[in-house]
Amino acid sequence: MARSVDLSVPTWVQQAAVVGIFVLLAAPVLSLVLVPAFDGLAVPGGEVTAFVVSAGVPLALAVALVARARGREAEDSVWGAIPGWQYAGRHAESGGIARAEQERAL
Repeated sequence: MARSVDLSVPTWVQQAAVVGIFVLLAAPVLSLVLVPAFDGLAVPGGEVTAFVVSAGVPLALAVALVARARGREAEDSVWGAIPGWQYAGRHAESGGIARAEQERAL
């Protein structure tokens, strides 16, 4: 008997990888700008503060974008385009089962 195996990567793992890559690429570039600026402004902590900010800003931006994308995922359902009468069983009169019954069966 053949068995199927799902090897797909979960969405949260994909999103975490994208956030990590974004922070690793953006933080060094941002620190090139912030370190001299923070030194010039005599900010306490100087380079350390600049490195923390240069990692924190891209991280916050990436997390906000992921949260926004997750919110849209909930709204953009594939089933939203299906008319309600198909759930009520109208097309089931021809011998099939209604979509709601199909979904419950899954």
